[in-house]
Amino acid sequence: MQTTPYLMRNKELGKDMPVGVGLIGLGTVGSGVVELLQDAPVSLRRRKHVDFALRRVAVRDLDKPRSLALAPELLTADASAVVADPDVQLVVELTGAPPAFEWVSAALRQGKDVVTANKALLAERGEELFELALANGADLMFEASVAAGIPIIRSLRNGLVANRVESLYGILNGTTNYMLTRMSRGVGDYDDVLKEAQDQGYAEPDPTMDVSGMDAAQKLAILCRIAFHCTGTGRDVFCEGIEQIESRDIEYARELGYAIKLLAIAKQQDGRVEARVHPAMVPEDALLANIHDEFNAIQVQGSAVGPQVFSGRGAGQLPTASAVVADMVELVERKAAGASTSIGDMILGEDAVSVVPIEDVQMRYFIRVLVRDQPGVLAGIARILAEERISIASVIQKERDFEGGSVPLVIVTHEAREAAMQRAQQAVATLDAVQGSVKLIRMEDL
Repeated sequence: MQTTPYLMRNKELGKDMPVGVGLIGLGTVGSGVVELLQDAPVSLRRRKHVDFALRRVAVRDLDKPRSLALAPELLTADASAVVADPDVQLVVELTGAPPAFEWVSAALRQGKDVVTANKALLAERGEELFELALANGADLMFEASVAAGIPIIRSLRNGLVANRVESLYGILNGTTNYMLTRMSRGVGDYDDVLKEAQDQGYAEPDPTMDVSGMDAAQKLAILCRIAFHCTGTGRDVFCEGIEQIESRDIEYARELGYAIKLLAIAKQQDGRVEARVHPAMVPEDALLANIHDEFNAIQVQGSAVGPQVFSGRGAGQLPTASAVVADMVELVERKAAGASTSIGDMILGEDAVSVVPIEDVQMRYFIRVLVRDQPGVLAGIARILAEERISIASVIQKERDFEGGSVPLVIVTHEAREAAMQRAQQAVATLDAVQGSVKLIRMEDL
């Protein structure tokens, strides 16, 4: 039996019409979405029985030359006009601009479905938007907000719905993964590989969001909302970046059988959720240790399926655009099937859980400190650790190879509470024999 495409019913004209799409933002990702829609209309009709028509497109500069074949009358500099257009049933927001909340909330209030790739919007104000969608019979989709073309959000919502998610580990930022990969290959130290990443287009001119870990923290907040019904925003996720990682840390990690990655970590803990982003040492044979360059990966532990790994390109024009179009297709399929629940039902419909303060988290630690080459130094540090009930697992002390008679001392601890380790770090830094800061890197034995 032949199935007809899903079409929106135009009551005034008394006939079926393609789904009217309003696009806000025609940058890299927005252009990719238009390209995919223009390249695949027949395929979408045949395979998924959906039909889209681009009705309005909001851009910053109407006079900018564009390679896309778009009728001039489709373009507007007013994003609000896209939302208000009666021929637009589906709004696609791809700007990341501060007014995005106003545009998206206005669309939802009008009962219009929305697709967005705006991770900051979802991480910080997602709950408000999902409540708006529920109240107005609309849906809000956001697959492209985390890991671009990797379908992790759809997998958590659908494929793993029969599971209780126990833990989630992710490499969610391609810029920092590229930089750490290059450092591990001996290309240079932090400043060298940051410049290379910028030259190659993997890092922004202002890389703060990436290197500070905040980009990954916002993405983790979104995943925690779906996987654990966690109420935290990106600001509630403990966040530490890679700015202080040095090549010698990577060398010591390799000597211990570990690699350093910027990890996004979420775990169930006594009815709450650990949610943290920071550099972590992971065993060299772990799958996440072998995700290189700009690639992303997420490892999910499900109660029924065990460990599941999702990997691929976490950024880029077409991978991100692919996720946006997939959301658009799912939305119209849900409407065609008469779905009585929205994505907001799934996310807001369970008892919310809170985030565990980082001070209450327990883990192992790598400590690196430069000390004077004199008797009793290790004993003094060991005493401070013992006072905080932190036991030492191993010690590496190199021959003197620094000017001024100083030597690097590396200590690996057994599991300890973060608050205790922070107190110990401060106390060790006050010792006369200690030169400079006390470096801490957390360890995760995946």
